[in-house]
Amino acid sequence: MEKEKNAGGNDGSVEFLCRNPFGRCILETMLALRVPKLLGAFLRSPLSHSYIKPFIAKNGIDMSDFSDYAEVNPAGTKRFRSFNDFFTRKKPESALSFDAEPSHLISPCDSLLSACKIGSDSVFRVKGFDYALSDFFGTHDFDGKFLGGDCLIFRLCATDYHRFCYIDGGVHNAGAGANHFIPGKLYSVQPVACENFRVYARNRRSWTVFSTDHFGDVAQIEVGAFSVGGIVNHKGKNLPERFGRGEEKGYFDLHGSTIVMLFEKGKIELLPEIASAVSGGSEFRVKYGQQIGTKPTAG
Repeated sequence: MEKEKNAGGNDGSVEFLCRNPFGRCILETMLALRVPKLLGAFLRSPLSHSYIKPFIAKNGIDMSDFSDYAEVNPAGTKRFRSFNDFFTRKKPESALSFDAEPSHLISPCDSLLSACKIGSDSVFRVKGFDYALSDFFGTHDFDGKFLGGDCLIFRLCATDYHRFCYIDGGVHNAGAGANHFIPGKLYSVQPVACENFRVYARNRRSWTVFSTDHFGDVAQIEVGAFSVGGIVNHKGKNLPERFGRGEEKGYFDLHGSTIVMLFEKGKIELLPEIASAVSGGSEFRVKYGQQIGTKPTAG
């Protein structure tokens, strides 16, 4: 594991749209005209198939787990129908692994991880903006459940595997355990966008609070981003509903996205090397299912 060397990097076009006054005007116009939705429709169509191979080559994406696809192996027997079909690709079970030790906290996805503490006033600071719990949950009130706890932010890049898993076994209970969808805009989640807009309060998102076997009640918020038209969760509909550690929870459609997880006070401790690396708002590269923390012995 190592600290992401260029975690703060942004696309030049995103820099322009977020920092330049004229660019911001263009961005808001694009959002008002639903350009991300139109782009998403194109990338879900067979017309987008020709973008797959150049995208893989440009970003050096490891496709060794998908050798049965013709796009990456001439002898492959299957074919991605569209760019989104490629983007939401599912690895075979044999290619997925996770730390099975019950006391180990695992990452739900491939991503860049950052972390912060939730203050006693329910406010925490991310990329220069103060966020309150109500920014994520709307009118729902959890009576201080997460005050003083930990907020972990997993920012997926466009090149990451865009499926995510449960960090522990547990259950979706009635009420808050259901998937709650909040409509919103689709700003980019690159660092420059997060520094210029209250992305996590304004973007489309889906949230749930589930009870885990070893880390208490956990809130998980999946946040959409530019051209991400869908946030798909497999469970959280027929309550109560049990899930297993490492089981796939869902996936994102198209481009970069973010998962925000909130933990109750004293329920988790990040590994020392990770805690040190993310101090001061830096990001740290983590992988799907790897250990990132532990359950405190007295937790």
